[in-house]
Amino acid sequence: MFFLPKIKNRKAINYPAFQQSRLVMLLLIFIVGGQKTFAETIPEPVFGGQAYIEQAGTPGKPAVVLIHGLGDEAATSWDTTTTYLEKDYAIFKFDLPGFRRSSKANELYSPENYTKLIRFLTQKYVPPPFHLVGHSMGGAIALNYVATHPDDVKTLTLANPAGILHRLAYSKFLVPLGIDFMTNGSLPGKDRLSQFAGKIMSSLDQRLPVNLEAMMPLPVFRAQVLGGNPNTIAAMALVLHDFSQIPEQVKAPTLIVWGENDSIAPVRTGYVLNALIPNSQLEIISDAGHIPFVEAPRKFHQFLLSHLSRPKALTAHSFSRLPNRVQHTAQSCENEKNKVYTGTIEQLSIRHCSKVLIQDARITQLSIVDSTVEIRNSHLKSDRTALISQSSHITFTAGTVEGDIAIKAYQSQLDIAGTLIIGKTAAITAPVESTALFSLGRIDSPHQPGQIMHGQTVITPHKPL
Repeated sequence: MFFLPKIKNRKAINYPAFQQSRLVMLLLIFIVGGQKTFAETIPEPVFGGQAYIEQAGTPGKPAVVLIHGLGDEAATSWDTTTTYLEKDYAIFKFDLPGFRRSSKANELYSPENYTKLIRFLTQKYVPPPFHLVGHSMGGAIALNYVATHPDDVKTLTLANPAGILHRLAYSKFLVPLGIDFMTNGSLPGKDRLSQFAGKIMSSLDQRLPVNLEAMMPLPVFRAQVLGGNPNTIAAMALVLHDFSQIPEQVKAPTLIVWGENDSIAPVRTGYVLNALIPNSQLEIISDAGHIPFVEAPRKFHQFLLSHLSRPKALTAHSFSRLPNRVQHTAQSCENEKNKVYTGTIEQLSIRHCSKVLIQDARITQLSIVDSTVEIRNSHLKSDRTALISQSSHITFTAGTVEGDIAIKAYQSQLDIAGTLIIGKTAAITAPVESTALFSLGRIDSPHQPGQIMHGQTVITPHKPL
């Protein structure tokens, strides 16, 4: 394995002459002690272009493969990580086609095709099993890779992986990445981007009456609708990809690291992945955002180095790892804001409250009326109805709801991610029509036995789940 220093005078290199050659283009070799630097641009068969690769660190040491996210920084975003790893690991990183020094074209830059590209590169340069690390879009690609080629990967590290939730729940990711074609480039102020982005995807079917998944492979569609822009194509292909069945297939020890202040990829995705990946641990860095290995390098790389050298063997599902906390017979919220509930609660009533958080809780009966509530990593279980919701917006993340009827919703909106809903009679009923948006959700009921749910559905009195 080798390492590549920065090249300042790129104009001195005759790139076309190199690309016409069938031989690998050697840019630079630089040896420092036992560490080497090496970079080249090679032809790749997946997109039919050139892929820029770098090999860094110490030859003969365990291999680490780094996959970058969206943005023109590409493999250079891993420079700090390379510094931390180069003494004890052989590092393999690259610019994904469509980015920076690799070829750019109007191609389908999808997680599936990137998985094929990485398989081609690693088979050529990196003997398995190797450690796999991915950030943002690269984290999603890494997740897809380890599910597709499980024997290749020794450990998996996901840094703020993007695009895992259903696209309708993933509003903050869309507009900042350039998916503004629905608005003809007319965007609102930054303080309204998140709300506006959510409306874009929810109106796609009305504005573009096509199956986007079926249209993305067509060059003319990518050219006319996405402008043939690789960054936009990759972002759209990512949010269209269905990850709902992938996390539970991951067998490699998995470290999930999230910057708590991420405004692009919601931190709730970390809780979802930790709930669904059997052998996983979640670390949240409070003073970091979307790029924790740059914004909080010491903390991030402490987690990473520990994971690479001594991956933890966690086999218990996170739903069963809820802590035992203070027990309460009954609690209530009335016309309040920003209340937090945790621990074991027999009965919890929330009426006319906003921004309520229920976290790490065990609740027997929960009633929510005219309120906005987030329920995270919590377990609701009752012999009757575990949750009754009326005229409320409820966000579920990484938990379970279990009852004869698990949820009874009256004119409510449910955003359910990585949550298991078990109903002896029904998982969700709606005496008054309600909507449920599922991201990697699971339902077990007579109406939906063992069903994976990923998408939006309307629940009516005659259509329970």
